[in-house]
Amino acid sequence: MAVEPLAAVITLLAVLLAYVNGFHDASNAVSTTITTRALRERTALGMAALLNLFGALLGIGLVTISSTWAFERMGLGHITAGVDTPGPVLLWIILAGVLVTILWDLITWWMGMPSSSWHALFAGVGGASLVLGWDADWPTIARSSLLPTAFAPLLGAAAAYATMQLISRMLTSDRLRSGHLRFAQTVSAGLVATAHGLQDALIPMAVIVAVATTSPMPGAVLASAPYTVAIAIALGTLMGGHRIIRTLGSRLTDLTTPQGFSAEAATATLMGLVSLGMGLPVSSSHSIAAGIMGAGLARGPRALRLPVVRRILAVWLATPFACFGMGLIIARLAQTSIGI
Repeated sequence: MAVEPLAAVITLLAVLLAYVNGFHDASNAVSTTITTRALRERTALGMAALLNLFGALLGIGLVTISSTWAFERMGLGHITAGVDTPGPVLLWIILAGVLVTILWDLITWWMGMPSSSWHALFAGVGGASLVLGWDADWPTIARSSLLPTAFAPLLGAAAAYATMQLISRMLTSDRLRSGHLRFAQTVSAGLVATAHGLQDALIPMAVIVAVATTSPMPGAVLASAPYTVAIAIALGTLMGGHRIIRTLGSRLTDLTTPQGFSAEAATATLMGLVSLGMGLPVSSSHSIAAGIMGAGLARGPRALRLPVVRRILAVWLATPFACFGMGLIIARLAQTSIGI
């Protein structure tokens, strides 16, 4: 079965997106363990890669793969309702969303700033849909991006702050030793890596399934997609986004082992409760950064470097607007050059 060229390109870009996502978000699991020397850098990245691989396969295995699921995951469920064969315009909307997500991940990596791939995808799809005359599922996009953006970092910061306060009291009373915390931090980092793979592997997987619905492809491609996506995320994680690791590990605050464990434990708990319990994508980048802020704040306001905090928050606020504009521009270029 021949695959339409555009569909083949998007499928390959979805695999690239999985790799870039792993590369960009490696810091979410390992920045604290590397900085506090709980694990050596290569050991931490290797552990995170394996657990991202496991989490990706587990996450894809837990969902019911279907065209409806794929389109809803991308914020396109509403526009495909009642449409038997989505037109080629939909492929261009998907292409724009994938390109925007890859570009934004690379831009924010270069800046050393944590950001959300989910939010970039939703915004890019929304911008492209507007240009190409489709009505995106704005309620789903708002529920899946705006609500987690508004509340997840606050919850993560509060949980890390409370955990840090508890640990400080236990250390003072000699009920907890630093060696115990290093082991606990390794476990919590593993949980964050697993949760990241479990959730973020669904982005490229949804893209591939949506493309297959729009333009049929060989069954072998779909059958191997979960493994291809999982391996790509793991390889990207193994490379490590060192710029963001430095931002979270040393530029945001002088990270200690108790802070690292508090941030990671809060992140893993939050992602598990909201992502698995409520079915909403929670940005691991937002959660770990907010957790580090909350844990740092527990040591006093001066423990945080406010200029770095402001830059991170500015990137988070800019993500939906910048990616919406990028999606709009990409779709407009396609419209004027190809005439779609």
